[in-house]
Amino acid sequence: MPLRIEKPKRSLAQIFFLAAFLLAVGLAVFYLTSRPSTTPALTAEERSYFTSVYQDTWNYLVTFVEKETGLPYDSSAKQPPTSLTNVGLYLASTAIAYRTGLIAKEEAFGRIEKCLASLERIETWRGFPRPWVLVRTLKPAHGDEFSYGPHIANLLGGLIVAKTTFPEIASRIYGIILKMEFKSLYDAKNGWLKGGYNVKMQNFAVYQPWGHWYYKYFASETRLLSFYLIARKTVARKHWFSLIRPIVRKQGEKFLASGPEEGGLFTQYMTGLFLDERETEMGRSQRGYARYQMKRAKKIKAPVWGWSAAEAPNGRYLVEGELRDEIVSPYASILASIYFPKQVYQNLKKLEEMGARPPVKGSSRGYGFLDSIDWKTKAVARNHLTPSQGMTFLSLANLLYDGIVWESFREDPVVEQGFEIL
Repeated sequence: MPLRIEKPKRSLAQIFFLAAFLLAVGLAVFYLTSRPSTTPALTAEERSYFTSVYQDTWNYLVTFVEKETGLPYDSSAKQPPTSLTNVGLYLASTAIAYRTGLIAKEEAFGRIEKCLASLERIETWRGFPRPWVLVRTLKPAHGDEFSYGPHIANLLGGLIVAKTTFPEIASRIYGIILKMEFKSLYDAKNGWLKGGYNVKMQNFAVYQPWGHWYYKYFASETRLLSFYLIARKTVARKHWFSLIRPIVRKQGEKFLASGPEEGGLFTQYMTGLFLDERETEMGRSQRGYARYQMKRAKKIKAPVWGWSAAEAPNGRYLVEGELRDEIVSPYASILASIYFPKQVYQNLKKLEEMGARPPVKGSSRGYGFLDSIDWKTKAVARNHLTPSQGMTFLSLANLLYDGIVWESFREDPVVEQGFEIL
């Protein structure tokens, strides 16, 4: 007769405890495997190289600032106009330079205060500073009709990172933000942000000969502005999902289209300087776009990759619809370093060999990479551009210091509220 083994009887209490234990283990495993991954591991050689570029790029950002106003120039050419995008990236970079030990607190605080003092003097429309001004006089530049969306988004990013880094000036920064009439930007009929502004008409420039102008593409520079409006509860959560998301498929990769604002890699990645988008639909789009560019480089037999809006070697600024196969931008690939550090490291080394990172005479540090290079002729851009340098610096800060810009931005209570809403 076979031996019969009696299974032990469990009480209801024991069964409940076991079920609770298994549930807790399951939730813990789910949390640990689904939470955003840390920044990629780097070899000692890669870390050293990226750190040197990081330091050189800060050397540019700290050098090309107007002494009287404390505002950053738009490029190393020191032309008169500068933008709110430059101001926002400079504010964020200065705060992060302090957080990562490049400069002392006193220097960072002084630079930010001086910049804020000038920002408060710039002419405003509906509480928003004019997006382009003359760096020395602060007078408006580039006419009365302009695009505001990307500039306000990037300014907000810089103001918030400066605000969380220096709580002693938080009320001053919040005062600047509170003056902005965010409600006026939103068109409730279609759920989009109104396009442009005409100071002379004192109204938005929605109606254009070529069509109606709205900031309606999700994969564009204005995504950060949309996020902030939702975080402030100025607009409803549904605005996020009203933004259109057309899909592009190229060379086996899939990513979201940026619409008429398409300007290469930077349009996909710029909001991701401040928001950790790695585990989101936008993160998947960013990866797909970078992989597509790497594949395209192989297809056209280009030794390097990284296509984005930039100043070409002939001095012309190439924007959407004007990007050329032979002209690549070092900062563009750096934006993707948070996903593909090894590929970016190899790309930058090749670009440096071609002359895209020249030494600076009379300086112990360089200024990082020039804005572009023609890989066919080896001709390089004449200048470094502040938007490109700011994006480089903040991208590398996130890579080298485990998402320090993302964390700094998220320390703001309004931003945290945005994450809870979305």
